This record gives sequence, structure tokens and C-alpha cells, in this order.
Amino acid sequence: MTTADVAIVGGGFTGAAFAIHLSRMAERSLDIVIVEPRDRLGRGLAYDTADPDHRLNAPLEVHFLYPDAPGHLRDWYAGQGGPARDPDALAADGNIYLRRGDFGCYVEEQLRAHIAGNPSGSTIRHLRSRALAARRTSSGYRLTLDDGREVSAGLTVLAAGYDRPTAPPPFDGAISDCPGFLGDPWDTARLREIPADARVLLLGMAQTASDVIAVLLRSGHRGPIAAVSRHGLRTRHRPQSGSGPPPDVVDRIVRPVSLFSAAHGRHTSVRGLLRTLRAEARRVETAGGSWLEPFGDLRDSVWDVWPALPLEEKRRFLRHLRVWYDVHRFQLPPQIEARIAEAEAAGQVSFEAASCVSAAYDNSAFTVTLQPRGSGERRRETFDAIVNCTGPGMRPDRSTNPFVRALAAEGFAAPHPAGIGFSVEEECRAIGAGGHADPRLRIVGPLTYGAFADQQGASFIALRLYRTVPDIVAALRR
Repeated sequence: MTTADVAIVGGGFTGAAFAIHLSRMAERSLDIVIVEPRDRLGRGLAYDTADPDHRLNAPLEVHFLYPDAPGHLRDWYAGQGGPARDPDALAADGNIYLRRGDFGCYVEEQLRAHIAGNPSGSTIRHLRSRALAARRTSSGYRLTLDDGREVSAGLTVLAAGYDRPTAPPPFDGAISDCPGFLGDPWDTARLREIPADARVLLLGMAQTASDVIAVLLRSGHRGPIAAVSRHGLRTRHRPQSGSGPPPDVVDRIVRPVSLFSAAHGRHTSVRGLLRTLRAEARRVETAGGSWLEPFGDLRDSVWDVWPALPLEEKRRFLRHLRVWYDVHRFQLPPQIEARIAEAEAAGQVSFEAASCVSAAYDNSAFTVTLQPRGSGERRRETFDAIVNCTGPGMRPDRSTNPFVRALAAEGFAAPHPAGIGFSVEEECRAIGAGGHADPRLRIVGPLTYGAFADQQGASFIALRLYRTVPDIVAALRR
């Protein structure tokens, strides 16, 4: 039996950042364990990559681990000789777009430094295992790990990210088990094994699909690459008029009233939000500016705007507008955008709004029936490989993570009624099936989307943790 004051389940960016800030702010020495099956902490799914084309989708200055020292990453990067090692990081707009693997290295190094020594004298241990289940005890929770060990902790913190994508119909079932079907779009080793002249179908057209296209092109892929999605929405181009140094994200988010609410008042409907945003975008563009300016104000105001929306309005946004929000929110690094545009102009890469009606495999290739959006016509296409780029799962009760699923099944944490992530209150206490918040179980990071929205970018996660940890420190004092 392993005992600890705090057990963090998940050792990616969120788990590492939580351990760092807790060890910095704690008023006494704590025993902290991080339960994570990966051998390296701080990287998770997003930053555990060595591919040179996997870059952060926003400039270096927008990403940080320490909200009280937002320039720390920039100084680290310069000290590591980053500009010389990766000259392609400097884009034409004058900003630096780090490789995601470099950012992961930064977070890993910062955690390692806090393991070696931190202000509270806390110990931080890595249990390389996967949490399977939990049960309540008189003093907290007891976790069961997949190697048979158990961990007893006074405070348990779920810091897991999203699931890997699951195959959508008609590819779920037998088709997804076929040799040419790649269910994991971040498995770059398998991507590079695709024959150079293969006909490739990508399910999805957003950022994940762009990552896959970039990897294939760098690997010398010569065959056609077709990306399809039901809505046909692609990641929006980064406007040239929006170039230049990014704004101070911390200043924009840490304020009593958000930028958007201060300028346009409170909104209680997504239709009203959309109407205001469109009107402001038209006004700014007429004056020679970019739609990115008013959209950026809304993006950096989500922490204030989202809680004001009634539940049904949140559901309406997730049903109808989230896909539109995401293609504007997650823009491509200019380096990758340029490479894809060149391949598209040459006719090698294509994008189409279409539904996949049926799929079959004949031991050598896939036959997929496509129906273009707005058309009753259907056509059959043949592909040698299919890559699932549909995005991660968001419902805890359907998660492939056994610990996440177990918390939902036991009622220790209830899925958010909006249909995404878990229910938590302001200080990230998990709200159980009975409607009560549990101070001994906290949920942080992407799985709190339903409560806070947009807990996906590192900056938004770091700021939320920075504001939440003091309450946790106070609870551990009692």
C-alpha cells in the first residue's frame, strides 16, 4: 500500500502543472504521487512527440506554465539555444512557434526541478502505472492500479486529458481492425509506414488532420490525400492583419470583468453572442482590422462568458456552434499552413464536405461510399489507408480511460449536464451523482470543459490551476 497526501491521476501537462504549483504554494511538506503509465511526465498526448511538424498553434508568448512569470518559457527557450536548433520556428509574422515536443521538454524539466527541490519541501513521486478504480475511505480515496498496487490519499486529483478518438460509423467495428486503418492519428511511426504512393483518406479536416498531412508530406508521401468531414469546416487561416506580437494573455484573463463583457455587456444566449461577435467583426474589418481581434476578445473572455449562459444555451453551443468555434480558435502554425497550401495547390491534397455512408475492405484496399454535403448523389472511392482524425471523446461515462469511467459509474463524479466533461464547482471540487461537491476529489484540466469551457490550451489550464491551488492548500491545512 502506498500512502500519500495527494494522488494526481494523469501526468501530462495538467498533472505536472498541478504538482508544480501545489509544491510551490503548499504551507507544509506534502507527499505527492503522480499516477501515470508513461515513462516521462509533463508531456501527455499533446506534447509527447518528436515530430518536427508538430508545432504549437499559437506563438511562444501565449504559452506558459507560470502565470506569475509568463516570460519564463521564452527565457528557457533562448537559454537552450532554441532559435539556433530550430530556425524554422520563426515564422514570417515574426513570431516563434515552438515544436510541441520542445514545450513538452520544458514542462518535463520544470517538474524534474521541483521533484529535486521545491519551496514547501514536498516530495513528488511518479508511480508508473494506470489507475483503474477508486473507493471512498474515511480519510479520502483508495485507488487501485493496473499492476495490483493500491494508493491511499487524502486528496485525489483527476488531471487526465481527453481520450484518443474512436472510429465513427461506418468505420467502427470490423473496419477499424483492418491493417490499413489508423485509429491513432498521433502514431507517427505508423503514419510513416504508409506507402508513399498510397491513396489516403483522412476522417476530419481540422488541426489533427493538418498534423497528419504535414507528417505525410515530410515523409515524402506522393499519393493523393483526401480529407473529408460532414460539415466541411477547415481550420481558419491566420489573418496577415493579425500578425505581430500576441497580446498579454494573463492580463486579458486575470481581470474582474472580461474584455467581451466589459465592451458588450452580459449575454444569456449563444445567438446573442454570435450576433454581437459578427457585428463587431464587420466593424473591425471595415476599419481595416481583422476578425481575429473581436474573436480573440471572446476567446479570452470564456471564463466569464460561459458561466453566465443557462444550461440549455450551453447545450445549444455544443450542438451547433462548437465546431465553428474550434476552427477559428485553433489556427495552424504558419509553417504548416504554407506547406499544406502548396500541396493543395498542386492537387495532391483535397478537402471536401461529405459524409461517409458505407465502408468495406477487401484485404487490399478500402471502398468508401461518399455523399457530398447538400447532394443526394453518392460515389464510391478506393483508398489504401484511412486515418481517423475525428477528435477525442468528451463523455466520461463513455471514456476508454478506466479510472474516468469508474468515477462516473460509482457516482463519485457526475458527467456535466451539458454533455461534456465532469461537473465541478468553482474550485474544481467534483460534484457527485447526489449533487454534493467533494473536497477530497478535484478534477482539473480538459475534463472540466462543461463547467469552464475551453480548458484545452496550456495557458487556460495553467491559469485555472493557479487560481484553484490556494483553495486546495487551505483545505489541506484543515
